[in-house]
Amino acid sequence: MGEGARPFEGIRILDFTQVLAGPFASYQLSLLGAEVIKVERREGEDMRRTPLSREWAERGMAPAWQAVNGNKRSLTLDLQNPEAQAIVKRLVQDADVVMENFRPGVMGRLGLGYEDLSAINPKLIWCSVSGFGQTGPDRNEAGYDGRIQAMSGIMAMTGHPGADPLRAGFAICDQ
Repeated sequence: MGEGARPFEGIRILDFTQVLAGPFASYQLSLLGAEVIKVERREGEDMRRTPLSREWAERGMAPAWQAVNGNKRSLTLDLQNPEAQAIVKRLVQDADVVMENFRPGVMGRLGLGYEDLSAINPKLIWCSVSGFGQTGPDRNEAGYDGRIQAMSGIMAMTGHPGADPLRAGFAICDQ
């Protein structure tokens, strides 16, 4: 690696993650030099409309979304559409990593799971960012922030003595 080179230069990541944890991870990799291609559903992911700023949220560019999705290329696809699936399969030919944070099996049901895409690119690295892992009794449960705050006990430490548990105002435990 030459002087000034970043450690992930030359690495291409297809990023199917949404909300906070996955997009933040791929953003950090982009800062280290990776080329990140974010793939969103046609209407954009929900974080684009997080109402921390009504004006920006109405334009689909909420600050929370911007904070974890900068420095990325992006496209929107309806992954249930066979033409969109073909686009993903073309992109994966030159990708090094796929990142996703769907519940287990979602990508496979779309014909875009690890088995499907690694058959196209055997060197592909697969990264699943999920709230409850890929195996075990809760693997199909959504790992949303409020639920994780409650399960972790954080809600028991917020709020006021004698009052009901209270969710922290911003997502601090997002999958």
